[in-house]
Amino acid sequence: MKMTKETLAQPFSPARVVLLAKNRALEDLPAFGIGAGILAGINLLTIIITGRAVMNGSNGEFWAAVISIAGFLLAAAAFKGMHDGRAGTEWILLPATSLEKYAAAMIFYAIVYPVVAAAAASALSALLSLVELAAGGAGGRIWNPLSAGFDGWINYATGALIFAAGSATFRKRAFIKTAGVGIAYALVCMGLLLVGMYLVRKVQGLPLPFTGSFQNEMNFSGDISPSAQRAMDVIMQIVRYALIPLFALFYGYFRVAEKEARDEVQ
Repeated sequence: MKMTKETLAQPFSPARVVLLAKNRALEDLPAFGIGAGILAGINLLTIIITGRAVMNGSNGEFWAAVISIAGFLLAAAAFKGMHDGRAGTEWILLPATSLEKYAAAMIFYAIVYPVVAAAAASALSALLSLVELAAGGAGGRIWNPLSAGFDGWINYATGALIFAAGSATFRKRAFIKTAGVGIAYALVCMGLLLVGMYLVRKVQGLPLPFTGSFQNEMNFSGDISPSAQRAMDVIMQIVRYALIPLFALFYGYFRVAEKEARDEVQ
């Protein structure tokens, strides 16, 4: 795919987004290959020692966890170059708008990466299953990416958006700082949930939280009415599947656009 005068004149060009995503893939390919080699080595070692590929055990949760963690680490470094001296100049000089650069990163880390990583992990799982079988093991256990379920992949995409927003915000240690902010947010949500439960119980005339036994406190949600429970579930789903990802998406973009505008002025 080549740039043309028509492409360069467009305010938003899908062609430029594709090229930027391709560049990201090429930059991350060495790390991807090293990671795959490490996973293969670990599983081959467990086959030699125990006769089984450790990551093919159970329902293959290890594969989904590794793909997610690796994706979060990559997303947390998505805009590292934007914050760095000489690399920052190269970032500004890229022939693309802030929106195109941001869109390329989001498409790659939230959609392209997990699809490619899941396909590669499934192929590696199948290969390890054959090696396990040849070594006298049970074999036959191949990880199916669909086993992670819709919720699992949506949760990954949301996490990737959050860590990418963290990369756009924090100059150094973006992964750790973003994780810290996420933990703080979870604690705040838990506090709001307890306040909500307190108010619901008070309105319904039920025993208030933290006034009974520990076992009852752990089961306090079962005391509220079905309608109140459904309302809380709907609110949690809206927050989980809409508000959080949309906030991360727009917040990250505005941080990238703000940083680029400030650097261009300087």
